[in-house]
Amino acid sequence: MTGLSVLTVGDGDTRLTFDIDKPEERERACKIVTDMLRRGFAILVQTGVKDGKPVYTSATGFDPKTAEYIIADVPDEAVGTPPKRAGKRGQYRRKSAATTPAVAVPRRAGG
Repeated sequence: MTGLSVLTVGDGDTRLTFDIDKPEERERACKIVTDMLRRGFAILVQTGVKDGKPVYTSATGFDPKTAEYIIADVPDEAVGTPPKRAGKRGQYRRKSAATTPAVAVPRRAGG
């Protein structure tokens, strides 16, 4: 189970994890992630690996019905994966919040 690492200066870093098969945990986590985006948190979702290092892309939204981050589509070569299709501008990818590593940073993380 992968979770969302929440970086905070004052309270110390925390981690949000949930089991997608447990409806109560899933609903609680979806409410938290939706609220974080509404409050201006930047949620960076791992979209691939390049040169042995993870590549993160900012989530543009979150779908609580499917528990998926919504991110703007990025070129496959930028994340070190072979091209799957010809991309068009304006397309989006979805990444499961339960299985995709992500980091949340509040607006005032740096003070």
